Amino acid sequence: MSGTRPIAFLFPAFPNLHQTFVLWEVLALRRRGIDITLYSIKPPLTRTQQPEGAALQREVTYLPSTLSPAVLAANLAMLLSAPGRYLRACAALVRGWWRDRAAGREWKRTRVSDAAPDRELTALEFVRGYVNRSPGLYLLKSLWLVPGAVWLGRDLRARGIDRLHAHWASYSATMALLVHWLFDIPFSFSAHAYDIYLVPRLLGVKVREAEFAVTCARVNADFLRALGGPAAAARVVVNYHGVDLARFRPLAARPADLPCVVTCGRLEPYKGHHILLRAMAALRHPVRCVVVGEGPQRQRLEELAQALGIAARVEFTGPLPQTRLAELYAEADLFVLASVILERSGKRDVIPNVLAEAMAMRVPVVATRISGIGELVVDGVSGRLVPPNDAPALAAVIDELLDDVPQRRRLALAGLERVQVEFDREVNIDALAALFRGAPAAQQVAAAR
Repeated sequence: MSGTRPIAFLFPAFPNLHQTFVLWEVLALRRRGIDITLYSIKPPLTRTQQPEGAALQREVTYLPSTLSPAVLAANLAMLLSAPGRYLRACAALVRGWWRDRAAGREWKRTRVSDAAPDRELTALEFVRGYVNRSPGLYLLKSLWLVPGAVWLGRDLRARGIDRLHAHWASYSATMALLVHWLFDIPFSFSAHAYDIYLVPRLLGVKVREAEFAVTCARVNADFLRALGGPAAAARVVVNYHGVDLARFRPLAARPADLPCVVTCGRLEPYKGHHILLRAMAALRHPVRCVVVGEGPQRQRLEELAQALGIAARVEFTGPLPQTRLAELYAEADLFVLASVILERSGKRDVIPNVLAEAMAMRVPVVATRISGIGELVVDGVSGRLVPPNDAPALAAVIDELLDDVPQRRRLALAGLERVQVEFDREVNIDALAALFRGAPAAQQVAAAR
């Protein structure tokens, strides 16, 4: 496909303050001549957005609700004109869900013995987690997408758009699959993190039916290839999100009274902020800790900091624009992310972009040894890795680094070099743009590696 051929991007909710990497991807692809029309199944979850996201929001087409007159009329028209195609798509969805039940066994191989228990969840989070990981409910919610897929396919046809790309491998990719079956519109999708592992049903058929599937880590690619089978393996493309090296670049450090540890991420249990706070309380050094982000765990984390006696040295900033985030990185002696894998749901980080951002600013990083983090952080070389869910081990490494300025400098310099070599956003976006223009997926896999 040429760079001028229009393509629709479909999101579950766009823009999303905590998913800035997809926002930057859209903007960067447009700068390379990729003609993108934006669709979203739902409106954004919060009003607060990055400035660039707020500007894009005005042009997003949000799908009407399933029971709206427009959607019902579109479905009635298709049932009258092509009932067989409509029913075959529904049947294919159920059949794909059933055939992919073996994905559960593949999912279990991704679990780890030291996964974090779900006791950190609030009652609401626990209920939502149960609903989100139920295979039966996943099928019902997927079938509920059929009417919206009919409306979307008709809208794409009316606009002359014959190519669809879905971000996230769960419901938006399911809708793209349905549009493909209903209207013969080719599709592809990007798989990121917990969207792969939460409920892996239908992932195999998505990989097999898609022109290609893009994912941000080799560990994800291996999982998708196992589900899709050998014949579809070449369609899975590794493309790192990367970091904007112009925005996140080394800055002069500001002198401070206390060493500063910065962390950033949505305030959910899988980000491991509770582990970091317990590590902060166990340190030999008095340390200032800055927690950037918002989420359902904020009150619990603030209460935990109070109970641990460190509340006076812990700052919860809420969400911040990336310009301010870069300023905080410059103040940090260490960037720490204590990610865990949740025991029942498997929810996890894969390669958190905030790690690459901190490394790009020559800040030494400490992270946990899970998922694809080792693809970015090489323990003892470009950062330090500790076991997940282990506050004493995390505290020991932080204390060690605070005592060892030469080691921090060595890790910071190697981290910057690591990001420059493999995680430069511009290089990775060039490869992604070539893929959208029609470069063979197999070539892109080799290039991205």
